[in-house]
Amino acid sequence: MTILPHPHAQIAPALAIVMIIVTGGVLAGMDATAKHLAIEVPVLLVLWGRYFFHTVITFALYAGKRRSLHFLRARSPGLQFIRAAALFGATSFMYVAITRMPLGDAAAIQFLAPVLVTALSGLFLGEHVGPRRLAAVIFAFIGVLLVARPGSGVLGWSALLPLATAVLLAIYMVMTRIIRSKDNPDSTTFYSTAVGALALSALAPFYWQALTPAQWGLMVTMGMAGAIGHYLLVKAFHSAEASMLAPFTYSQVVAAIVWGYLVFGDVPSIWTAGGAGVIISSGIYVWYRESRLRIGPHKVAP
Repeated sequence: MTILPHPHAQIAPALAIVMIIVTGGVLAGMDATAKHLAIEVPVLLVLWGRYFFHTVITFALYAGKRRSLHFLRARSPGLQFIRAAALFGATSFMYVAITRMPLGDAAAIQFLAPVLVTALSGLFLGEHVGPRRLAAVIFAFIGVLLVARPGSGVLGWSALLPLATAVLLAIYMVMTRIIRSKDNPDSTTFYSTAVGALALSALAPFYWQALTPAQWGLMVTMGMAGAIGHYLLVKAFHSAEASMLAPFTYSQVVAAIVWGYLVFGDVPSIWTAGGAGVIISSGIYVWYRESRLRIGPHKVAP
């Protein structure tokens, strides 16, 4: 999620980097919890637990801290709905994906999203996308092909699920850029999951099954992980420059591979490691050029 740096940084840049790395571990752990739950619980209920408890925790924090419900009033409800729907679709595809493939593989393909933002920014934001940025997008897609290996029978059509997640996450990020100047950031943060929580609460009764205390605990843990992860992300990006923090968001891919190995015994193949490396390198390259352009727009061509 792209967030403008706060003008009054409250923590040291080094601590902001640590927070981003911790965020990657927390969110990857949340996905590992979802994968574990989905073995015995319908995916839709897993999604409901992740969104419902995240929304409840966020509501309680905002209502308690602000002592007001002002964050419930969205000035751009249409844009908020589109943005939230994109995130909901991305999460849905990802949760189905991790029931059919290793967590690390899905995470690697999902992180095509930051590179896709480069391509979509030309369509939705009117930004110029030059040959080097376009080459980075193509290079990252080659990385996806290395992980998915279409025709090999290893992942098959399942690889399209995290790819759809990447596309929807890219739309979500672009919408975040569009909406950040049109609405209250508290409203944007709250409605990111509130829309999905309402939709899933309406569907959940049709898929309901009795949950054990342990399963309820994991549901709440997912919601807490989502809320904590996004809080740390916002805090970090409000306290340090986005250009400095962006490369460290790829720690989530590494964390997903580690969680996959520890919880499910998934050993990443050389193809997964190579493809993830290509995708991450493409993202870092895009970050590097964006940073150079901000520093000296006349020295670096896009």
